Amino acid sequence: MKRNQICIISIILILLVIADPIYSQRDLATHTRGKLWETLMNYGFIGSPGAWDYNEVTGIGFYPGFQGYFFPNHEEKANDPGEVTNANFHNFASGPAIMVKDAMNLVPPDYKPKPIDYLFYQAPMAGSNGTIFNYHKWERTENYIESNEFNSSLPEEMLFTYFPTVTGVTVKLRTMQWGFPLYDDFIIYDYTFVNTGDQVITALNDTKVLEQTLNEVWLAFQSGISVSTKGTLNFHYNDRRFEDSAAPAGGFGGYQNPGTDVYSVNNLEPDGKGLFYYSRDYNGGKSPLDWTGYAIKSNWENLLRVRPEWEPELQDPACFGFVFLYMDPIPDGGASMEVDPSHFSVYNDEGNSFQGKSLDFNEFFGPRSFKNDFIYNFLKHDFQTANDGKVYAWYTSSFGPYTLAPGDSIRLVIAEIAGQMDMVDVVKGDPNGYFPDSSIAEIERNVEAVRNAVKWGIGATVDGINLAADVPESPPAPNCIAATTSIGADTAIISVTWDKIAEEKIIEDASGSVFYDGSSDLSGYRIFRGIDGEKRGAWELLKDIPLANFDEYWNDELELYQYKDRDIQFGDEFYYYVQAYNSTPKQWTSANGTVVNNLPELASGDYNMTEITNAQPGPVSINEGWDVFVAPNPYIEGDPTHSFAGSNTRKIEFRNLPEKIKIKIFNIAGELVKTLYHGPDKFGNLTGSEIWDQRSDAGLLVAPGLYIYVLESETEGTIGNRNTGKFMIIR
Repeated sequence: MKRNQICIISIILILLVIADPIYSQRDLATHTRGKLWETLMNYGFIGSPGAWDYNEVTGIGFYPGFQGYFFPNHEEKANDPGEVTNANFHNFASGPAIMVKDAMNLVPPDYKPKPIDYLFYQAPMAGSNGTIFNYHKWERTENYIESNEFNSSLPEEMLFTYFPTVTGVTVKLRTMQWGFPLYDDFIIYDYTFVNTGDQVITALNDTKVLEQTLNEVWLAFQSGISVSTKGTLNFHYNDRRFEDSAAPAGGFGGYQNPGTDVYSVNNLEPDGKGLFYYSRDYNGGKSPLDWTGYAIKSNWENLLRVRPEWEPELQDPACFGFVFLYMDPIPDGGASMEVDPSHFSVYNDEGNSFQGKSLDFNEFFGPRSFKNDFIYNFLKHDFQTANDGKVYAWYTSSFGPYTLAPGDSIRLVIAEIAGQMDMVDVVKGDPNGYFPDSSIAEIERNVEAVRNAVKWGIGATVDGINLAADVPESPPAPNCIAATTSIGADTAIISVTWDKIAEEKIIEDASGSVFYDGSSDLSGYRIFRGIDGEKRGAWELLKDIPLANFDEYWNDELELYQYKDRDIQFGDEFYYYVQAYNSTPKQWTSANGTVVNNLPELASGDYNMTEITNAQPGPVSINEGWDVFVAPNPYIEGDPTHSFAGSNTRKIEFRNLPEKIKIKIFNIAGELVKTLYHGPDKFGNLTGSEIWDQRSDAGLLVAPGLYIYVLESETEGTIGNRNTGKFMIIR
């Protein structure tokens, strides 16, 4: 390598290290137990510093967040006509900020206290300011109901961290989540802001102690929300400059087009409930919006059809926002479940200005672009932008002013919350016109649920944790497996089996009384089948099995329950889960002693869903003939009559196979491109078909054309027997 090449590479590496201090030092954790997935940074940031979804490889506010879900993680995928994402909203940047006016500051080189007009810490919007990265890594607690160490008074999933700031206020944050219906659409953030005197010295990346009374403290919570991420990405493109169409707000070049959201603000006036705000899609993505100035993909309808007979899938039928739940003390003293900010604003990114200056929240809102007195005034004003369906919303809620003596603290409990119409209606294209009413009703229901959770938990201490919320537990989700159990090549069957964990579990409430005894309180099981092939939660109910009918489904040989899904065809791919439900829950005493009667049905979540299972025929006997064939043949990409739907659209199947066989695939030039080994699956089930994804042994997609296959039996009694055939791939 030449010397100048080495120098260039060295410079690039140095620049990469310098340019990315946040990513190299950050510590992140992700909530994944419920439907709402979220990435959290240990300096207070909710979401991701990468902001745009196509830069990310982890959940940053997408809903629903099921294992295996797809979203664009770079600009080409974001506009790939072959990919349909399922991102329903995007939490661009959220988190707390602290502004202290007229305090003392430790100033180098001697670090003696000197007066300063403002001390400012900011986690959200433009990235962290005024703290130490990776000061304290996240502590994760998994308190899952199926575990032996389960504590019914604690949330199922918790994260905890703390970090000092330049203000001398240390932030302690505990987050919590549950994973079953009624309580799986929100994440609770429990903040405690303590005047510890540990003042961050950013030049040292360390702290020094400065004890002082802070006479004017403002706390703010900021959040940027775009619900319409998916619709714009899928519908539009710029045929002159590709990069401009890679993001809903106009792409890499900045804000070039309006957003496509509307916002809703509830309980801003004191009413005993606390502020609740959210954004939702302007039109649900039912058809492309016409005001972006971009070209509309000519085949958008077909791109968004999950099945040919359904309408184009409804895009972004979700509501997403935050609700303020508890504060102690409130600025005037005392504690309150009525958490209304002193000041509140809703801005449209780059669509509004403040004090004569344009605001770019996504990129530059912070001390890099604005002086601290400007930010101080911004936190102390009220504004709501025009709600015309073109909003790319940024919310700021400010609380204050506070006086904090050394050791004083403020506690603020907030929930990130979502609501979406049923996914079956989503993937079918909302045939009954439920959007947006169903989405709004769903988030409002979830807000009431999280408010109850805080009422039932606040004030309690469990295992040394000052609890913020508690909810009544559902029965545990059965462990289930789906496997093909087809009979020969005549009858397609997928068998779903599950265990008795929901019948064996005993759950006590906070009073020590038995709240749930699976041997007597379990009401039944429901079998659900995923219909969209992408694990997004589009479930259809196959069977409701009440307690009285349990014996009909028990398999003594397997020592498991078994349900056989026969309403399928060979080549279909489905995933399943089994729900255990308790129709009439007993009286429940929460962690803080609240007695609750008349609870609604409690049911397990879908977190134990099966893997996607292909309906395959059973094995054939070679002695009875080699009637092997390939389906589809020819394979024609994009033709629903000559290709399979589902998650693997390039699937090709070899059918009527014996128990064990080796398949070699050659191109027309006689070159071996792929070797497949067919045998029992990991559950020991025998099948008569094998799937090929059109990729070579090197992992490369093969070219279209004619292919020849050679079969060699490895089944006992017929080892070495061969057969051949051919098939065509057309793209």
